[in-house]
Amino acid sequence: MALRILVVDDDMHERRSLALGLRIAGFSAVEAQSGADALTLLETRTFDLVITDLVMAGLSGVQLARLLHERFPDLPVVLTSGYELGRRQIERAGLSLLAFVPKPYDLADLTGFLHEKFARLATG
Repeated sequence: MALRILVVDDDMHERRSLALGLRIAGFSAVEAQSGADALTLLETRTFDLVITDLVMAGLSGVQLARLLHERFPDLPVVLTSGYELGRRQIERAGLSLLAFVPKPYDLADLTGFLHEKFARLATG
């Protein structure tokens, strides 16, 4: 069974590029253009992981990660951003993240990391 990933980014090109790259790497990727859309999808579908951008219109990635932690405490979140966040900033924000991945990221590194972290699900 392929790892089911929800990709959340309000930048259509970034979102589609990442989702396509994840699909090529063997993952199942669904796109959401906002935090609100992500929450709606999560009410009706099950995902193994959420990858969200930090800076988005409406709900920010930080706000989305907090809501996800409250509503779906076992759902891992990877936060991506062109802005550097240090470990202390993440801790101060009260975020429980699987990882923070700065942009631009290397897709091969990201998919390798996901295959390693989720080997059981990715190989099904």
